Amino acid sequence: MRKVAFLVCFILLSLFSCRKELEKPSWDTEILAPLVNASLDITNILPDSILQVNLDSSLKIAYSNDIYKLSMYTLFKIPDTAIHNGYTIPFPVTLNPGDVVINNNSTETTYALQGVELRTATIKSGYVRYTIKSYIKEVTDFVYSIPSAKLNNIPFSINISVPAAVGSSPGIFTKVYDLSGYTFNLTGISNTKVNTLYTTLTASISPSGQSVLVNPSDSLIIDNIFYDIVPYYAKGYFGQNIFNVGPSQSAFTMFNRIVDGSVDLEDINFNLTIENPIGMDARVFINNLSSINTRTGNTVNLNNSIIGSPINVNRATESGGNVFSTYATFPLTVSNSNIKNMIENLPDQFGYIMEVNTNPLGNVSGSNDFIYSDKLLNARLDMEIPLSFIASNLILADTFNLSLSNNNSIQNIHSGTVTLFANNGFPFDAAMQFYLLDDNDVVADSLLGYANTIDEAPINQSNRVIAKKLTKIVVPLSESRMDLLYKSKKILLKIKFNTSNQPQYMKIYSDYTIDIKLVGDFNYTIQLQ
Repeated sequence: MRKVAFLVCFILLSLFSCRKELEKPSWDTEILAPLVNASLDITNILPDSILQVNLDSSLKIAYSNDIYKLSMYTLFKIPDTAIHNGYTIPFPVTLNPGDVVINNNSTETTYALQGVELRTATIKSGYVRYTIKSYIKEVTDFVYSIPSAKLNNIPFSINISVPAAVGSSPGIFTKVYDLSGYTFNLTGISNTKVNTLYTTLTASISPSGQSVLVNPSDSLIIDNIFYDIVPYYAKGYFGQNIFNVGPSQSAFTMFNRIVDGSVDLEDINFNLTIENPIGMDARVFINNLSSINTRTGNTVNLNNSIIGSPINVNRATESGGNVFSTYATFPLTVSNSNIKNMIENLPDQFGYIMEVNTNPLGNVSGSNDFIYSDKLLNARLDMEIPLSFIASNLILADTFNLSLSNNNSIQNIHSGTVTLFANNGFPFDAAMQFYLLDDNDVVADSLLGYANTIDEAPINQSNRVIAKKLTKIVVPLSESRMDLLYKSKKILLKIKFNTSNQPQYMKIYSDYTIDIKLVGDFNYTIQLQ
């Protein structure tokens, strides 16, 4: 009996082995694959850094956007400056070790700064390249100093040994020195000038050298180049000048995630503020301020009496390194301007044309104007917008990663469906669409094939959501779209909001969310390898 059983097993195994060689067995099955699982709130439309929660848990936007900031380079720029000096011995002389060739020679250099008169400057960054050519046939020691430049109250000073000349070839020394942190007194040797620094130089035969005959042709040539000088702080008189600014644009990022649609805001509070942290009086003209939506090409110009009118801003004061700015603030309201229309334009840029007059009354500070490189005159919009609005086809766009392409077990998909579960906690309808993106983040196809409406959440008499509303949408997918889905690594979600069913302005509260789950139910074939 055991022999018969063994024979039957042997025959069955042999037959199965032969079948495996002829064809690979396969069978159909199903798989559930989560594609997207996300909870979206108002921060998917607006950055959470600009949102604030009111006492009733409703939200408001608190946002400050710089329109224009005066550059220090607008006032003045310290140019690169080369100082060239040559020194000769008037008659042949033999110099012994330690003998002086140049004794404490001083040189003044004055910068041309177009009406600006600086007395002091602290250097944020900058360099001096110092080069010496010596035709003396012995090692020469130099002491090069900038007595008017100090770091921690110690003047800039360097000791240099220059090699001896060989034949007609001079000994050469060159090196770059960092001037960051140094404070320059720019009043010259007499302390009565402006824009003027001075240097001193002493040269002598090296004490460890030999006596040497020096002829008039054995000159010393010294070049020092100050370059890339950027002050952190400067003091003096910044001149009486007029600077025309623009037409220019500044980025406005608050609505970056909104790609289409319109919104009607219930209320809006804006201030146009000119802040002056510079120790210099200024008169500013804002000749144009516009809201620009580059997506639609629409521009809305501000209509307010401030346009074209002089804005006088007093100078700032400083004490103990602390700066106390002055401000000129102008409220922009729905009653005195069209600021509401400007913001409902959903701008991504603000355009401006300005004129800035410096020291309109002249040198009233006695050359005590001051400026810090990180504290500059600026114009900005300070805004507070309650999130209470009526939306019409307001489209939110956001991108999510897909993990489906990493699943090797579903490469043989031949049919399936996608089920969308949307649990809506907002008091308005939403039409939803998913787009498959290729490797270049370009839309390759829509996933659902058509827009799908998600019901709004129910509200109470106070227009407050009382519960979420679940919507389920099942969409069949063709084999070609399934193949594209498998290849896609990202998916773009667009949600179109409308409050048309709610005639009143709808407040947005901090706990409002919409939960999105996209699940694939796929039929696929498994093949044994």
